[in-house]
Amino acid sequence: MRSLQSSSDSSSPSSKIHVVVVPLPAQGHMSPMIHLCKLIARDPSFTISLVNVDSLHDEFVKHWVAPAGLEDLRLHSIPYSWQLPLGADAHALGNVGDWFTASARELPGGLEDLIRKLGEEGDPVNCIISDYFCDWSQDVADVFGIPRIILWSGNAAWTSLEYHIPELLEKDHIFPSRGRASPEEANSVIIDYVRGVKPLRLADVPDYMQGNEVWKEICIKRSPVVKSARWVLVNSFYDLEAPTFDFMASELGPRFIPAGPLFLLDDSRKNVVLRPENEDCLGWMDEQEPGSVLYISFGSIAVLSVEQFEELAGALEASKKPFLWVIRSELVVGGHSNESYDGFCERTKNQGFIVSWAPQLRVLAHPSMGAFLTHCGWNSIQESITHGIPLLGWPYAAEQNTNCTFIVEDWKIGVRFSKTAMQGLIERGEIEDGIRKVMDSEEGKEMKERVENLKILARKAMDKEHGKSFRGLQAFLEDLKVLKIHRE
Repeated sequence: MRSLQSSSDSSSPSSKIHVVVVPLPAQGHMSPMIHLCKLIARDPSFTISLVNVDSLHDEFVKHWVAPAGLEDLRLHSIPYSWQLPLGADAHALGNVGDWFTASARELPGGLEDLIRKLGEEGDPVNCIISDYFCDWSQDVADVFGIPRIILWSGNAAWTSLEYHIPELLEKDHIFPSRGRASPEEANSVIIDYVRGVKPLRLADVPDYMQGNEVWKEICIKRSPVVKSARWVLVNSFYDLEAPTFDFMASELGPRFIPAGPLFLLDDSRKNVVLRPENEDCLGWMDEQEPGSVLYISFGSIAVLSVEQFEELAGALEASKKPFLWVIRSELVVGGHSNESYDGFCERTKNQGFIVSWAPQLRVLAHPSMGAFLTHCGWNSIQESITHGIPLLGWPYAAEQNTNCTFIVEDWKIGVRFSKTAMQGLIERGEIEDGIRKVMDSEEGKEMKERVENLKILARKAMDKEHGKSFRGLQAFLEDLKVLKIHRE
């Protein structure tokens, strides 16, 4: 068990409200949690202890720069047998049962030990904030008689889908006894009883809910735990998903609130950095025409086959659009052909720029940004919306297919391809057509107008005087202060 304080001058008098924060060890879940931590730590009433698994903690501290004035934001680690220095990866997602089983077996004891240690040092913990997926942390909170707050790092509609797991199971629409539905059935069956969410095709329900028994056991166990949380903070904004927020608040009470877009709280324009960012791409973007660049990033977990990588490369080359492409070392399963890749790079050296990781928030904010081809992770979608950038959806796993449906059918701010990244080959012609539809067509101009309108609403949500998300977060902080007074 290791600890790192943000400043040697830091102190932790017991008069402060001590919050232990436990993110899911995955980059996409860590980013909103860090933004939330910074918000809380700016209030001098609080001390924050951010807890990561040891391998991720060791990598995280290499890049961590203590925010000025946030001396009471400390970093701690607890032991974990899985090595996740860059956060959860495709291997973890492919072995999710073993991953979640190991988490439930190993992490509660480590967190309990840390909380006891902090108490013995005169710095007792007053509450736990944890990711929804860390449902085991509720048991830890119960051991110490302290409240747990949930951060939901995805959208609000996803919360209602998880909340309706008993009904979805009863109707055999998820984890079906007959096995995964055929494409024809998945596109014809309509689910119209998930309250707060418009009717969805079975194909639009989060992909993992069509998975195996392991996923079924995980979902059944965690779904009711949300009712025990004192607050549920959702990293979305009310005007984007008002019906869902209204329904879930009617079920769980007024402490189910919109709390996003959380990254707008952070003036540094940076997300969690577990990989070195190549900022040279920003200089390249300076040289491009306004609204001309196609940005391609599949996040930190998704992978592509060699064949799919080559089809995408061919489409980018044929489109003639300036492109910025994030190609992680592990993006292509088995590795790409050096000869083919080198040829592509040579032919497109005046057209594109390739990086292993990009400073995404600054890329999306750049005037040359035109469109974003994305795996449909929620952070990427919300960051794109908040910068007024239309999307090309290419979902990979989890709830990303659901997110993509909202992009295309509800908000009408992007297009999707005929398959997800895991359903088969998408040919270069279809990819090129999608690029041109978003970036060149009249329909693409309408998408741009709609996403610009959503941008205004997203930023309004975090307005420090009138923003619904910002005011909700302030009420949450005040509640924690009152809670501590009552406990004393």
